[in-house]
Amino acid sequence: MRTAALHMAWRGLLMLLALVAPALAQSPGGETVDHAICRLIDTAAGKEGLPASFLTRLIWQESSFRPDVVSRAGAQGIAQFMPGTAKERGLVDPFDPEAAIPASAALIADLNRRFGNLGLAAAAYNAGPGRVNGFLSGGGLPNETRAYVRIITGRTAEDWAGLKKQGTAAFGPADFPPEPCLATVASLRKGAPAPAAGQPANTLFAPWGVQISGNYSRDIALASFRREAARAPQVFADLTPVIISTRVGGRGPRTFYRVRLPAQSKAEGMKMCDRLRKAGGACLVLPN
Repeated sequence: MRTAALHMAWRGLLMLLALVAPALAQSPGGETVDHAICRLIDTAAGKEGLPASFLTRLIWQESSFRPDVVSRAGAQGIAQFMPGTAKERGLVDPFDPEAAIPASAALIADLNRRFGNLGLAAAAYNAGPGRVNGFLSGGGLPNETRAYVRIITGRTAEDWAGLKKQGTAAFGPADFPPEPCLATVASLRKGAPAPAAGQPANTLFAPWGVQISGNYSRDIALASFRREAARAPQVFADLTPVIISTRVGGRGPRTFYRVRLPAQSKAEGMKMCDRLRKAGGACLVLPN
């Protein structure tokens, strides 16, 4: 009875969403929609040891916080569980956010343990563990899944696979933006992209960057950056580098890593670069 009543309450909420702004609509408990769902996400993320910002982006990408949505493939509810997966996970009603969000967090946590990092866990959530196993063995991933991983984590599926294959320590909760669900939702409603794991949210969106180093090896690029930082600490004080990864074509496409300092304007970037050059360093000012 409780499940049926909650389901009807959330259905009533959906009708209200058609009349008022989504962020202002009231949930069955009297909270706004965003507050009600974010309360569930923050709680579930904390219980499973997941970054709240990561789980928020995943749920948003799945349903845009719509509890009653059904995909063309038949995935159901706010966390888009397929009926078979819901049954396997013991989720009785995928349309009940109070049950679906904790079930989604538990599934992601299991996939994270299985594949070693959250990027591959997200890929498995979208495409299934079998497709990810095939991808790690040299196969491909659907374009939808590639976009899904990039949107949620700010990194490519290849980046995450590389971390696993190289035995690099996986990015964990501390490497994602340490912001609660509501702060992430505010960015999502503005259309802001996901900060890459390991980068703070407030530096990724700088329109200009002072490029300090670049290499096909992320570790080498960062080592070069640290050497320059030691050369001119006054230039680098209180600034966190932005790491931009791009796929370079040719024989065996590879990822190239560029390390930049964030600048809010070209003029600001030029001043920083001039100070670094006076200290004997080298740099370029480029739009991000």
